Amino acid sequence: MDMHAHSRARHGGRLIALATTAALAVGGALVTSGTSLVPTADAATPAAPEASWEKYVLGPDSPQVYPVAVTETRGDVSRAAALVERNGGVTLTTRPGETPASVLVDFGQEMSGPLFADLVRTTAPASGGANPTLQVATGEARSFIRRPLATTITADTPTGATTIPVASTNNIEVNSTIVIGSGDSGQSRKVVAFAPTAGTGNGAGTITLDAALTAPVFRSAPAQPGPPPVPAVPATPVTSSAEGPSSDENPGQALVGGNDLLTPTGPGRLDTGVHPGFRFALLTLTTPGTMTIRDLGVDFQAYRATAKDYKGWFESSDDELNRLWYAGAYTLQTNLKLPGLRGLPDGRIYDGAKRDGSIWTGDLIIQGPTAINTLGDVGEQYVKWSLEELLREQRADGHIPGSPDFNKGRLNTNPTSGPNAPYAVGQGAPLYYSVNYSGYGARSIIDYYRYSGDDDYARQTLAQVEKAVAYNQAFLDTDRNLIAPRNPSNPSDPNYTRGDRDYFQSYQPGYYTKYSIDYYILLREMAWYERQVGTAAKAAEYDATADRIKQAVTSTLWNQKGGFFSLSDLKPDVIAGDVNGLALQYGFVPKGQEPRVLEALKVNWNPYGATMGEGLIDPTGHTIEPFGIGMETGGRLAVNDTAGAFDLMRRTWGTMIDPANPLYTGAFWEFKNSTGGVNRTTASLAHGWAASPTVQLTESVLGVRPVGPGYSTWTIKPHPGDLAFSRGVVPTETGTIDTSWTSDKAAGTFEMKVTSPASTSGTVAVPANADSVVRVNGQRVWVAGKSRARNATSADGYVTFDAAGGALDISVSPQKKKAATKVTVKVKPGKVLASQRASLRIKVRSTGEPSGKVKVRVDGRLVKRLELDDSGRATGRLPRLKSGKHKVVVIYSGDSATTGSRGKATVKVVRRTR
Repeated sequence: MDMHAHSRARHGGRLIALATTAALAVGGALVTSGTSLVPTADAATPAAPEASWEKYVLGPDSPQVYPVAVTETRGDVSRAAALVERNGGVTLTTRPGETPASVLVDFGQEMSGPLFADLVRTTAPASGGANPTLQVATGEARSFIRRPLATTITADTPTGATTIPVASTNNIEVNSTIVIGSGDSGQSRKVVAFAPTAGTGNGAGTITLDAALTAPVFRSAPAQPGPPPVPAVPATPVTSSAEGPSSDENPGQALVGGNDLLTPTGPGRLDTGVHPGFRFALLTLTTPGTMTIRDLGVDFQAYRATAKDYKGWFESSDDELNRLWYAGAYTLQTNLKLPGLRGLPDGRIYDGAKRDGSIWTGDLIIQGPTAINTLGDVGEQYVKWSLEELLREQRADGHIPGSPDFNKGRLNTNPTSGPNAPYAVGQGAPLYYSVNYSGYGARSIIDYYRYSGDDDYARQTLAQVEKAVAYNQAFLDTDRNLIAPRNPSNPSDPNYTRGDRDYFQSYQPGYYTKYSIDYYILLREMAWYERQVGTAAKAAEYDATADRIKQAVTSTLWNQKGGFFSLSDLKPDVIAGDVNGLALQYGFVPKGQEPRVLEALKVNWNPYGATMGEGLIDPTGHTIEPFGIGMETGGRLAVNDTAGAFDLMRRTWGTMIDPANPLYTGAFWEFKNSTGGVNRTTASLAHGWAASPTVQLTESVLGVRPVGPGYSTWTIKPHPGDLAFSRGVVPTETGTIDTSWTSDKAAGTFEMKVTSPASTSGTVAVPANADSVVRVNGQRVWVAGKSRARNATSADGYVTFDAAGGALDISVSPQKKKAATKVTVKVKPGKVLASQRASLRIKVRSTGEPSGKVKVRVDGRLVKRLELDDSGRATGRLPRLKSGKHKVVVIYSGDSATTGSRGKATVKVVRRTR
């Protein structure tokens, strides 16, 4: 079966399997067929300890997950520990006028799904009275789950009212004191009760007060022109210094989440709504009464991957790097919406576990490879589902939306769905966020093909991707060959100077260097795509445009004095990590200038990562963006600054995976501020765009990358840095690529074993000096600065050679000190006729490995040069000689490992006699 036929069959089988399991995806992971990836006996080198990667896996062992700790109680709470010990029930009792009973539990890491509990009993405060209400609030961090009230009045309310309408029922706690208004006119009241207007969530609702208003309060009103003019009226604020139960979710955007208010009437199972991303859950008995519950837990509704579900894995000698890899994998899993949930039949990759509940193209650049490298077929299907949604919402001018499903609750104006038809539950209107994000969308489609080998899908989408590239091309200033600041809706608008925006949500005017490099990357990727499923002519056009952009960026935006690429022509002295990281990765940096760039970038480093650059800040105040930092770590790895890449990884992501960090979720965060925290509670603490360490540890440290579709061809180039070993598995369309290596920098040795599918091929690059000896399956392919086999070459500290699929056993060792040699020469027969030629047998003996040629002289005259084989032997025949006795001398000149020497023999030539 050819590779593409195999790919089509394999993808068809996966679609059938996932369609079957989609209907069963409730409360746990998709059930997929296939064998788990257990390394073969050859997958680990003898010097490394036995593989133990399974211990790093963060996915829950069971679809039902229970808390690991009780963090806090308030009011009258008895036996709270029972929620962790699961040996009975916890009882909460709330009395009128007293602090409501509450208990805060910790699940230890990021969770997703509805909470459940068994209600043992519920008791009203008096016979015939109302049953108590249990409020459930969740948060990713403990500091997010109790916050002061800050909302506003939503309707004009007269004097004498005892109930006020408010914009949000989040952060309200019964019996706390609130202030309605501000300053001298503020009215202080106690909260008697509160309720959302509709269902659960953080949205608008009402607060019942302990005393009537003594002055009216107002909603906001816009200014009126008059006459006479009427000034704008701001909404009356409602605040409290008391910290009430809070949700950090955004149910208005995601259509799920928020606070739950449950008023059960008798024993039985309690179920909350879905909470898409949290670590902590706060249970509060908001009204008087008593309630006893037990077995509180979560029905886990992200993709639940245990070790057997990992189709790719990674391990090294560094525990922290290992934990980074699996934290990134788990982050991705928390971002996966299972088929059938949120009213949508397909699965999707959302930007984070909580908040938006939307697909984002920039995030997919990292999430796509992470999904496929860790989950194999399942990951591929999630990527494909998400890409299909992107392409459904592609605009007529080719613009791919930054998010195809962002604006939840909006009306759908797409004529194919009917005018102003509401979007389905969970579905939103597209957001055409930026030109650059449209390019990310196109690159995500190309990436999917490179990793999956889904040939049919590539051919089906080619025209749409070409259209997306044409849209981005409209922003290229063809005179300067740089991306220009043009109106995303009207690129020909002559008055537009605002520029585009990228992941840090700020518009960047001028000729912004990163946008030109990003378009260059898209063109190179598109040229590859065309060569696979399109035309060579279009590929050549894309390459030619890319060449012009690269030359323009290098000639106009390189800051020679500073040794870095400028942020833009308007900010030539600002050093940005993303700009220069990409420049390092894609060969923009002038040869020999790489060390200057690497050093210049450190101006942005701090203990928590690297800031975006001087004066750069996103609208919420964050300055450290892991998405952009991944571009810098990728650039450092590309130019072999492995130590710098590891240092920056540990600063940025190491603090996220520290269980002592109050923001720890086991997953990676969306962003940080300059002091290592976050500036708002809606910041996502399980955000897939931050998972670049997982991709880079697989592709640059273990070293395995796809070249041809579905790894039909590949490259393996490890960057050991200070690691003693690494090993892992990468899933491909035709099998797995199993790789392991050990490194001893002091001894100058490196050993690697690779097993790849027989139908594939590629190149392998191993760290080696020019004078190292590199062996593959026992054969010397590089010796003494010369290629001996497999088209071996040496550059930048690596020896690279060609490899076919199958098993490879590779070793690198330094050349030894020159060993002494002894040349023995045998001439047979020792007496020959003048018409005959004697045979010559030569052996160069040494503790080293003699190589090269020997010279054969007869009576001082050079008569032959012979090549030594791998055992130091050579054979040949002497020329016909005149009668007499002749002296034969064999000269070995030596090589980088052995000394020169010579050997002698004689031969007697006689005339024929009767």
